Amino acid sequence: NFLKRDLPHVMPSLGLASEPIPLWWTTDFILASPVGTPADQEKWIVGEFNCSCVGISKCLAAYCKDDTPNACFFDIATEDLKEAQGYGDLMGQKALCILEDSRSAVDVSSITKVAKDDLGLCVQPKKPRYKTGLAQIYVRSQPYGGSDKSSNGHRYDSIPFANGMINAGMSCQLIHYVHQEHVKFFEVCRNFDAIIVRCNPGQIKADGGDQQKFDDGMREMRKLGIQVWPSPDVMEFMGAKDALCKVATLNIGLED
Repeated sequence: NFLKRDLPHVMPSLGLASEPIPLWWTTDFILASPVGTPADQEKWIVGEFNCSCVGISKCLAAYCKDDTPNACFFDIATEDLKEAQGYGDLMGQKALCILEDSRSAVDVSSITKVAKDDLGLCVQPKKPRYKTGLAQIYVRSQPYGGSDKSSNGHRYDSIPFANGMINAGMSCQLIHYVHQEHVKFFEVCRNFDAIIVRCNPGQIKADGGDQQKFDDGMREMRKLGIQVWPSPDVMEFMGAKDALCKVATLNIGLED
């Protein structure tokens, strides 16, 4: 009953619905049924959960004590090591399942869906190799949301970009930056492996937002190891007027 009925509800009951069951943990059960209760009707209750660095007892021969100061991996008996490795292999398989499940689409429900639809977007892969987001800006004070928008609110060329990611085996979700939701937006962005920025210069300010604040948010994503294409620094230094001077000595440059 515990494995089939109760186990899926343990983490939600603890307020940890978004967390997986630990890879390696133990629990103590206490028989709560009166003596003589048929085995198939017995009620067992949990005495405690233990997931704080639970040890594999079959490996105890490998830890140092006063009488075994040089204990090591090879002190574990062959049969014990075989059983311990069995546990390790089981954890490896469970870890793989958790990571594969986490490949599903990023939850973007906390931010406003601006676009009317995602017309033309390919079906997202069930197990994407990487998760990408395509960030856009809809200028609410301008006709159509800005001069670069389709009638549904997406930038006119967003769908080919996104479908290119999907066709390469990645997911690509179309999201909009709403400056009133700045914190929520970047909390969502933390869950992507990469972010494609498709915000025309001047549009964030035109919508009432702060371009510098947005750029700093994307810089924080880079610090977290999340790719940002293009990053604010790339846009600044590649688009600067002195960029041509800096590549003057290359074959593509023109020296004075």
